[in-house]
Amino acid sequence: VYGLHADGSLEKPESLPTLKDPETREIYGQLIRYLDDEVVAGLERKEAVEKLVKEIAFTHLNRLVAFKMMEERKLIRETVRRGHQSNGFKFYLADHPEDENLFNQGKINVAYQRFLLWQSGQIANEIAMLFDPDTLPSRLFPRASILAEFLSMVNAEILSPAWQVEETVGWVYQFFNEKEKSDVFNRLFNEKQKARREDIPAATQLFTPHWIVKFLTENALGRLWIQMHPDTSLKSKLEYLVPLAGNVPAEAVKQVKDITLLDPACGTMHFGLVAFDLFEEMYMEELEKCGSEGWPATASVQSEDEIPASILKHNIFGIDIDLRAAQLSALSLYLRAKRKNKNAEIANHNIACADVLPFSTKDLGRFIIEMKFSNPIFEKMLRRMREQLEDINQLGSLMRVEKEIHDIVDDERKKHQRYRQNKMIDTSLAMTLPGMDESLSEAEYYEILEAQMIQALDFFRKSASERGEDIQFFIGEASKSLRILDLMLRRYDCVVANPPYMSRRNMNDTLADFLEKSYPNAKGDLYAAFIVRCAELCKDSGRLAMITQQSFMFISSYEKMRTDLLNEFSIETMAHTGPRAFPEISGEKVNTTAFILRREPDTQKREASEGIYFRLVHEPDADSKRVAFEKALAELKQVQ
Repeated sequence: VYGLHADGSLEKPESLPTLKDPETREIYGQLIRYLDDEVVAGLERKEAVEKLVKEIAFTHLNRLVAFKMMEERKLIRETVRRGHQSNGFKFYLADHPEDENLFNQGKINVAYQRFLLWQSGQIANEIAMLFDPDTLPSRLFPRASILAEFLSMVNAEILSPAWQVEETVGWVYQFFNEKEKSDVFNRLFNEKQKARREDIPAATQLFTPHWIVKFLTENALGRLWIQMHPDTSLKSKLEYLVPLAGNVPAEAVKQVKDITLLDPACGTMHFGLVAFDLFEEMYMEELEKCGSEGWPATASVQSEDEIPASILKHNIFGIDIDLRAAQLSALSLYLRAKRKNKNAEIANHNIACADVLPFSTKDLGRFIIEMKFSNPIFEKMLRRMREQLEDINQLGSLMRVEKEIHDIVDDERKKHQRYRQNKMIDTSLAMTLPGMDESLSEAEYYEILEAQMIQALDFFRKSASERGEDIQFFIGEASKSLRILDLMLRRYDCVVANPPYMSRRNMNDTLADFLEKSYPNAKGDLYAAFIVRCAELCKDSGRLAMITQQSFMFISSYEKMRTDLLNEFSIETMAHTGPRAFPEISGEKVNTTAFILRREPDTQKREASEGIYFRLVHEPDADSKRVAFEKALAELKQVQ
């Protein structure tokens, strides 16, 4: 239809009679610009086509699964259950005469595709990452026969129970990646190749057993709440909460909406779903007890109905380098929120995809000139951001992109403060921003900058569209960059993760060189660098909860890293799981440990801290480790 070949070549327009159709001609133009943008970003044209094909596949897969799960929850009218006979499609045709005419002319598949695209647009206001109808993959549908075959599979009776639980989203991601993961492992371990940038998501995908997710989340987020509110009723509901020895410091009281949790390698948000349920309990209890001694004077929300949207807006944050995972993370949290309140208005979520490609400096220059920013901070931030994010699509949250942006923001805040104090008539100082106040935190200050830049990007997109220009690539990559910066400028009460594991011998040169320079004491494996980075992202008194390989505890090359951690954190509890903690990994290849650390600046308190440890290394398989942990924990609770 569009004359696109696997090598990235496009047939000339005059040889394509299908381009007489305006919609097809528009998509053809988008393909030209897409290929050009990807080449500017560093890809070969053949690689750009491979990337596009994969993105088309997973975007439509994720959307169709989302439609199925949403119609099962009665969040949308029937969309995929009966295909062309779905009630939602019939209502759509009644309201769209042009597409009803197509349907009556026998062009049923075209009309149905337009309906699915329209349905995406209806949901995009709440979850644009997955449902944005204007992206190129959105416009390129699978063949009608493939779509019909897929819908037949999705609607099979045997799968009915799967659509009732949000965790199904994770299984969709895992099974989509199976073949790719197998191919990557073959190249890494049999052919002894290095991992390419695009291999990293599949090569490092490892789903965390649910009991370990609960153990880590309850002993990080749950512990924080208990230390903040000793009279909480939540304590009795935390199945895996470990009673600690010694004197655990109390937490300063604050509203639930001010408690933050980050998963910097979030996958499909397994940790986030468990955290969501805990946050819900915390909001409910705050509503009940606010105004009492030891509780905030007012609650974070005015009613239970506001809780789901507030959790997504204020509490749970996630970053991943894989757009597939980021889309499904946003979906799983959205579905969980809607399960709690069908009418919840989801205006925000805090999932950022680090799959950012370098955008054109020419487009950036045009944007800066056209917007005529009154304050030079915008140009400084955008140009520095473009430089800093060069390799973030494989380095993700390991990149400390916030450092230089911090310096720019800090300099602007100081200018603003000097202007306010001295009331100087100086244009370089008077160019301050609406809403600025020296009492704002750095993250709050950045939020104001980000909002204004997003608004400017939207204006630039509209004006370019009116001129017939397609700058969607620049807008998309710049917006993703701003989102990543937002999350990295923050510090969190809890950082939870099952980070990617990859030894140095399997890393490509870019990755290995980056770790050598940025994480010299943790360069032996990706997971070790993530421990260091996650520790940096914790607030004072924040908790770090991770499951990683165990080697950082023992081998000499990590001695400096261990020392640095113990100089900042106390160990609250650890479950040393050893080999076979993950059902999908057999043998002794991956030995793991799950731990919760608390940042403690007071040396005396840190050294006096006593951790609780569970040794599970000799249990033969994943389920045996869970049973042994539960038994040991029950005995510990009886003693204490």
